[in-house]
Amino acid sequence: MPTLLFINACVRGRDSRTLALAEHLLARIKEANSKDMAFKIEEIRLSTENLLPLNYERLQRRDELLEAGQLDDTMFDYANAVAQADMLVIAAPYWDMSFPASLKVFFEAASVVGITFTYAEDGTPVGLTAAQDMYYVTTSGGYIGDCNFGFEYANALCRLYGVRNTHFVSAEGLDLDGADVQAIMEEACNGEIINYL
Repeated sequence: MPTLLFINACVRGRDSRTLALAEHLLARIKEANSKDMAFKIEEIRLSTENLLPLNYERLQRRDELLEAGQLDDTMFDYANAVAQADMLVIAAPYWDMSFPASLKVFFEAASVVGITFTYAEDGTPVGLTAAQDMYYVTTSGGYIGDCNFGFEYANALCRLYGVRNTHFVSAEGLDLDGADVQAIMEEACNGEIINYL
């Protein structure tokens, strides 16, 4: 059974509008693929993970493990999860022009030479992941416009990992005066999402 890896960077839990949008997307993916293949959804909820950024000691340990070929060490759990998934869904609220810090730490742990990507002899990066599609889901109080650095960063990394198709799903302007939040969310759910499936 193919695996969909749901990377949940929503900090507000059940109060998160981004999570609500992502859950709608997950339901639509299940519905769209029920006849051909059913996805097993594996969630990594970053707010409950013991995420540690790389420091000098952790970098040394990672290098030692890679040199020894110990790619199944727990230090590489996130990288292996990303590499083995058949589809990626990332849910991250739009914070400070990008996303919560926990997602950056996750990407740092997931970006491992020999697991999610490698280099050809000429130095060209080669992706090693199984996934062909990544959906990046976000919501914002205002409008993102040209400052879509969260998606752009995730998109660049997923291209490095070998993911061919990346999709941006958003509900924006939710906190503006007079905004019809329900209508905006419904439009994002029923408009943008359906065009990708």
